[in-house]
Amino acid sequence: MTYKIISTVLTESADSTEALEAAITLAARMDTHLEIFVVTICHSETNNYYMGTDPMSIERQTRDAMAEREKLDQFIAKRMLGEPLRWALHSATVQGPALTAYLARKLRFSDLVVLPRPYQDNPDAAVLVEACLFAAERPVLMIPKGCKAPQAGGHILMGWNDGAEALAAARAAIPLLQQADVADICIIDPPMHAADRSDPGGAMAQYLMRHGTRSEVAVLAKTEPHVGEILLRRAREVGAQLIVSGAYGHSRLREAVFGGATRSLLEQADRPILMSR
Repeated sequence: MTYKIISTVLTESADSTEALEAAITLAARMDTHLEIFVVTICHSETNNYYMGTDPMSIERQTRDAMAEREKLDQFIAKRMLGEPLRWALHSATVQGPALTAYLARKLRFSDLVVLPRPYQDNPDAAVLVEACLFAAERPVLMIPKGCKAPQAGGHILMGWNDGAEALAAARAAIPLLQQADVADICIIDPPMHAADRSDPGGAMAQYLMRHGTRSEVAVLAKTEPHVGEILLRRAREVGAQLIVSGAYGHSRLREAVFGGATRSLLEQADRPILMSR
């Protein structure tokens, strides 16, 4: 099993290029088609200026966004020159409110979307990730600054709580899990009366085994306020090169206000994260 279409998105020339490089690396390794989307954004909003200035402001910012798009197009053409893989470039300039709808329409035909990890230096990254997860309903591989694509072999940590989001992430990660040496199925504070209380994680381990993945199960106590912090600590302990996790098991509003596993991973992860829901 492998990904057939991998996509990535760039919005500014100042963006870090780790996500682009990771997408190129994975596409080359898996003999996959790479879709590169250059999407520059005009952030002007109507009804915020005195009469007559709306068209002037929107026209100026649209012109600037289009110039930025041309700069990114040239950068991609230069970067991809001589790359021995199948790839395509799609570029557009959109108004801010239209970004989610545009990405949903374009990215829904991807098997995996590779993006920068949010809450770093790209203010649009969080919007891109949520558009992929909620609107396009595609799994997202997020690359922190200074990190590279997960390599073949090595250790992958998978957060597991028997939920639909965690199962979706596990399924989305199978091509990467199949190339790993071992998948660490990490279960934190399993419910005492869960259906699989006698063998927590056993069904998932069997599922991965039948997909050609060697796995181990680790049951951990909840010693940190958020599950995401425990997953990160465990990943550092075992030297995992990738964390696989379900996204937003709670509502986005609750995660934003009170925090949660998704929010802590997105803010703190120091290695790639693959999320789905």
